[in-house]
Amino acid sequence: MLFTLALPVALLALTGLLIVLLTPISTGGDGEELTQQELVATATALAKAYAGDEHPPAELPPGVFKHPQPESLPAVVVMEVIDGDTIEVQLAGKRETVRYYGIDTPERQEPCYEEAKKRNEELAGRHVLLVADARDRDSGGRLLRYVFTLDGYSIDAALVAEGFAHAWTSDGSYRDALMALEEEAQREGRGCLWGAAEEGG
Repeated sequence: MLFTLALPVALLALTGLLIVLLTPISTGGDGEELTQQELVATATALAKAYAGDEHPPAELPPGVFKHPQPESLPAVVVMEVIDGDTIEVQLAGKRETVRYYGIDTPERQEPCYEEAKKRNEELAGRHVLLVADARDRDSGGRLLRYVFTLDGYSIDAALVAEGFAHAWTSDGSYRDALMALEEEAQREGRGCLWGAAEEGG
């Protein structure tokens, strides 16, 4: 009898605690906030990824590497994909622009711009993991981060390997790996950078 009464009370208390914990996070004046639904979606997505219920992006080329411990990385909500190597995310209660550390994709009005942006949208989805490196921000104030899918695949590496991005050659922990992937993509004629669009050049 006591157990029958205590269970609903415990569930009610737990629900109340979750509501308190999942209150919207203010972004500090720009009008954006994470709703309870977004926070729940983030937690659910992370739980699925770490439980192995989410599958890796389909048909990634060989050499696209994974982070050894994706569960240790900070996860963020993707608010907008700006182009092939830039996204806006919700991070620490505010909206931040993240420039991918390891790659460079075509700019607007350049060939392959739209294709790179579309593929970035597909790979990033709604949530990504971020990895900092030697430089924290670029000259424009954007965060510089390597970007990974929830299950740990490098989006930088995928875009390079598929022929949508050039490897950043100046610095970075993954510089050599990304440069090798670019050489292979060029040799194999992959993507809009190295495929049919480049035959005349």
